[in-house]
Amino acid sequence: MNQHFKNAAQIYGEDFHKLLYWHLCFGVVVSDADSFAMCFYSQEESPDQACEIHHSNTLFVTMCAGDMRKALRKFRDDFEYIAFRREFKNSPRIRSYDMQQFYSKLK
Repeated sequence: MNQHFKNAAQIYGEDFHKLLYWHLCFGVVVSDADSFAMCFYSQEESPDQACEIHHSNTLFVTMCAGDMRKALRKFRDDFEYIAFRREFKNSPRIRSYDMQQFYSKLK
């Protein structure tokens, strides 16, 4: 079994299969030897709301385990922005970044 997939399943517990199913139907799932990621298409104005790919300029990363640079390399030229939800001081916040700048900072 892919170690990154296994780690993600352990982190999300019982909700993992529902989340995986939703992303397989409506989003993007990347699973290879280097990484496991679940993402969906969105717009810069509301990055945490899914939309159809032809209306999208943002890739919202729900989760990524393993090498994020390798997981995202497939998308770096297709989206203007990348977004994440982060917990900070017990408050969830959405962070959006320019895709090219973000990708260039990954090692």
